[in-house]
Amino acid sequence: MKKGFTILELLISITLISIVLLLLLKIMMSFYYINDSDDYASKDEINRALIIKSVESDFLNYNLNGLKILKENNKTIIDFKLDEKKVMEIKENYIIYNDEKYELESNNAKYDLCVQYTYVDLDDDYYLIKINIPVLINGKNTTVDDDLQFTYIGLKNNETSYQESYAC
Repeated sequence: MKKGFTILELLISITLISIVLLLLLKIMMSFYYINDSDDYASKDEINRALIIKSVESDFLNYNLNGLKILKENNKTIIDFKLDEKKVMEIKENYIIYNDEKYELESNNAKYDLCVQYTYVDLDDDYYLIKINIPVLINGKNTTVDDDLQFTYIGLKNNETSYQESYAC
C-alpha cells in the first residue's frame, strides 16, 4: 500500500485552505473598518455634544428674543438674538459657534446645510423652538441620533420675533 497524497488531494487541500484564509482576511478587514468607523463616530459624537452643550447653555443663561436662518452659497448662518448676539455658521465639514470650530472627523459624514426649524405656540404665554441640523452619512440622513438638536422654551413678550417656518 502506498502512503502519501495524490495531486488531486493536494490541490483540494490548498483550495480549501485558501478559501478559509480569504474568509478570515475578509472578516478581519471588516472588523478593522468597523473599529475605525466607530472611532471617528465617537469623536464626532463628542463634538456634537459639545456644540449642543454650548448652545443650550446660552439658551439657559440668556433670553432668546428671536432668530434668523440664512443660507448663503455653501453655508448656513443661524443668528440667535439672545441678550448677547450669538451666531452659528454651518458648513459641510464643520460648525463655528462662539468662535469655536467643531469639525466632523468622519470622512463620510457631512452637515446638511438645510436646517430644520420649528416654532410652536404652547399657550398664550410660552412657545417652543426646535432646531435640527441633520448629519448626513454618505449623503443620506440615516438616523436622527446623529443630528444636532436644540430646544428652547421661552416666555412670549413684545420683543420676540421668530420665523414661523424655514424652508431651504
